[in-house]
Amino acid sequence: MKSDAFLPTSAKEMKRRGWDNCDIVIVTPDAYIDHPSFGMAVLGRFLESHGFRVGILSQPRWKDSDSFMEFGRPNLAFAVSGGAMDSMVINYTAVGIPRKDDPYCDGADPYFSKKGDAKRYRIRPDRTVQVYCSQIRAACKGTPIIIGGIEASLRRIAHYDWWSDTVRRSILFDSKADLLIHGMGEYPLLEAVSALRNGAILADQQIPGTAVALRGTDDLSSPVELPSYEEARTNKESFARAYCDFEKLNRSRIIIQKQDTRYLVQFPASPLTTEELDAVYDLPYTRMPHPKYHDVPAYRMIRDSVTAHRGCYGNCAFCAITSHQGPDIVSRSKNSIEREIRSITKVPGFGGTITDIGGPSANMYGSQCIIGGCITHDCLKDGSGCKNLLPGIRDYQTLLDTAAECPGVRHVFIGSGLRFESPVLPEYFLRKILKENISGNMKVAPESGSDRVLRHMHKSPTSVFGEFHHLYERICREEKVSRRLVPYIIVGHPGENEEDIYRTRDFLNHYCLYGNQFQIFTPSPLTRSTAMYYLGYDPCTEEPVEVVRDRRELEKRKNILTRRNR
Repeated sequence: MKSDAFLPTSAKEMKRRGWDNCDIVIVTPDAYIDHPSFGMAVLGRFLESHGFRVGILSQPRWKDSDSFMEFGRPNLAFAVSGGAMDSMVINYTAVGIPRKDDPYCDGADPYFSKKGDAKRYRIRPDRTVQVYCSQIRAACKGTPIIIGGIEASLRRIAHYDWWSDTVRRSILFDSKADLLIHGMGEYPLLEAVSALRNGAILADQQIPGTAVALRGTDDLSSPVELPSYEEARTNKESFARAYCDFEKLNRSRIIIQKQDTRYLVQFPASPLTTEELDAVYDLPYTRMPHPKYHDVPAYRMIRDSVTAHRGCYGNCAFCAITSHQGPDIVSRSKNSIEREIRSITKVPGFGGTITDIGGPSANMYGSQCIIGGCITHDCLKDGSGCKNLLPGIRDYQTLLDTAAECPGVRHVFIGSGLRFESPVLPEYFLRKILKENISGNMKVAPESGSDRVLRHMHKSPTSVFGEFHHLYERICREEKVSRRLVPYIIVGHPGENEEDIYRTRDFLNHYCLYGNQFQIFTPSPLTRSTAMYYLGYDPCTEEPVEVVRDRRELEKRKNILTRRNR
């Protein structure tokens, strides 16, 4: 496919469109894939649909500040992301060893390299957002910088950083950006660049889903003040209070936190409607990598998949999804999803299989709350389900059936993880997907075989998995289907001791669960589990938890589980 079908990635491509410059330059360490599963493509296409001239600066050679000036000075702003994954998580293993591959780079090669180079350096620098912003400031003083994506979103308040073993201040201050967008950023970014086009100053705007740095807070409406960065850095009790207040109130109240002589001011995000989400996914994506890329592993995984919804109310303590996407489910309409599937069938190389229709948890599609949500969002209630939860299983089943009837589609599979609690996985639906929508392997996430650890994780107890497994085996026998459960397990989560890892081993043996999806806990910013890791106790209940920091001990525990597979 010709490069003209994509957003411009170079000055040459920009000029072929007849442009002298761009309004917004989106900067990302990921290969540019024009597909709705890749955030920078979504943002670029969304701004383009509203009349803005957008350039995608993909994988700039960040050691050279001039490489950020490929398009010249943008009329309005640079929009900087750390990529689809946090740079520190993708660059290092859970025990701190540098990774040798990057699924968002061509050929999975994480390095800039060419013949004659004396030394290679990573395409994705550590703390990408800060590095990119520093180089942009050096090359293009005075141009507004907007930061967003998961790396910025999870570092928006004072937070514990495992890689430096310190409490760091908001990334908005460390990067010296003008605006931080937290969560899913299409509409906040549109509002921000529209304000810039009208001559406004970003710090003066109160855009939902953003954060700014202000000298004073007198003009704000009933803000909640967290303990300051300095208090959180030097006093664990203050850190715990800041975390808990943020967790409870950041979706409903203006949050402020003093960082230096200024305040971080965060405005809560506005929930999207189905119509707004449809508008994002109905844009004219090519669904292909830009021609300068040849083999990007992350693209291969999701090429023929469909995002059906955003959000997750699982509220797992270790997961960043609730902090980033939020706990409320926003689902696309069936018509929008059907339009996307029809477009997939026209992409060269489509083989007739939709590999996934899902989201963070596939079977949360269409879910609603009778009372419109609450502070805790504890919708699954240890597996029993909140009385106010309205699962959307019937709608999801209809969606899968409708997709299978589209011309050119032979199979529709679920590739996303599935929650195994009965409110969102009733027998009739499990029977249907085991027969029609599971391709060999079914991904489930018991996470641990110890009820004590599961309670710290805010996951359902082992008895709930046992009920699911009994039903699963019975259906497989009755329907004469052979499917394999692939378990996800976290090793070394706060609260786990050596006895717990043997409980997990016995749990896996009891249910004959095998695989290699055993991950050592990585303390990523702004999760409750990371706060436990740092504090040695739950920040909100004050219950003490055992924390293992020794790498050899963590590897030993992981090996206890992996050796049983041999």
